[in-house]
Amino acid sequence: MIKLYDLLMEQTNNPKAIILAGAPGAGKGYILSGLDLGGLKILNIDNIFIEKLKQANVSLDLKNASPENRSKAAIAMAAANKEFKGKISTTIEGKEPFILDGTAASIKQTAQLKNELEEVGYDVFMLYVYSDLERTLRQNQDRFEKSDGKDRSLAPAIVLRTWASVTSNFKPYEAMFKDNFISVANTLGDEKLSDVEEIIKKYLDPFKPTGTKPKTDKQKAKSEKSKADLNVKVKELLANDVNTIINNSVSREEAQAKIKQFLS
Repeated sequence: MIKLYDLLMEQTNNPKAIILAGAPGAGKGYILSGLDLGGLKILNIDNIFIEKLKQANVSLDLKNASPENRSKAAIAMAAANKEFKGKISTTIEGKEPFILDGTAASIKQTAQLKNELEEVGYDVFMLYVYSDLERTLRQNQDRFEKSDGKDRSLAPAIVLRTWASVTSNFKPYEAMFKDNFISVANTLGDEKLSDVEEIIKKYLDPFKPTGTKPKTDKQKAKSEKSKADLNVKVKELLANDVNTIINNSVSREEAQAKIKQFLS
């Protein structure tokens, strides 16, 4: 039996790249786990970020981080970003097939990467994985403890913003990737919260950052406006966009079949 990885390595003149899109904990790895990808390179900034956090002696439980550790984590992420960009550049220069395991929260950065890849001969595909907001926040909240401290839990406010960005990006990405786009929905089977205020109260309020520097009145006003705007955006997404995404998504098996077709 010929493996997908062997086929990919034969196609050095027409390499393949798969960009994953989805909030933290959406289940992107779960979708890929049923594919025989062999030694296909997977690029994931989380692996570098976690290593940088360990080197800085920062707990991976970032939802409970102290002011000092939040500062160290920001420095670690900047260093991880720099190293990650280098790995992507090296991979592209070598025309290696790869999977980019990230959130694709930034349309601008994703579009730039897609254009760069296509200019040097890559075929580019996007696997978009939607997850309920509450599922995403719950997964993040439990991640550190369930992994026995080996995986990171982010500040839930960051997860909320990422979920909002990724969910907003569904239609633009669908238009951008056209036939090379497929989405899967990982949703909660049990009753889930749909009220934004209740979600914030349950998943964000218990982990509000402590020991932050006092803000000026102008900074406070800007922060409150940003939070209010985000809440409005999340409400609109829950009311108008979520059902569209779910209705336009396919099963895990259908997604795997389309990815296999793209790769082979």
